[in-house]
Amino acid sequence: MNSIRVWGAATIIGAALAGQSFAVNPPASAPKASGAAFDLVTQHEASAWNTAAPTEPQDFSTHDFREDGGVTNCHSASNNDADNPRIRILAPPLGRPLNSPLDIELKFIPTSSAPIRPESFRACYVGSVTMDITKRITDHATVSEHGLHVTGVRLPQGRHHLLLLIADQRGRLGRQEVQFDIE
Repeated sequence: MNSIRVWGAATIIGAALAGQSFAVNPPASAPKASGAAFDLVTQHEASAWNTAAPTEPQDFSTHDFREDGGVTNCHSASNNDADNPRIRILAPPLGRPLNSPLDIELKFIPTSSAPIRPESFRACYVGSVTMDITKRITDHATVSEHGLHVTGVRLPQGRHHLLLLIADQRGRLGRQEVQFDIE
């Protein structure tokens, strides 16, 4: 587990020294008006994050959510309990090519025994490098215990793989993987 963290840190430091930018958060600026389109991922980032290179494990079982102090991250693994919360994707319609910008609407489905913790929501871009892009969504949408709705999400042409995570008050983690094909 430590070797993966060391490898990840070495990869990012090496890329920074080589002059490539792997910045996840855009420069600080005034909040955009509601409904204004924004880049969830730029073409440069998608290319860099999907370039063939030694990859991190794709099974996401490297970090147990409960061992991380209950803080979700892009490598948090659910305990595969049937009683985990779920994430339903209401928009965009999946299974067909989409046009950018698009709207993303998620519904969080809690279990009967524990409410959703909105602050536990994470959105991760999965490629050769896995990047946490949560702030890019939360800067434009409010996450509630019921879900979220964000408009004007721009993605470059191509296939984009996202991992969505949400936890409940009992520490159970729900996850949903989604792929967007942008024309």
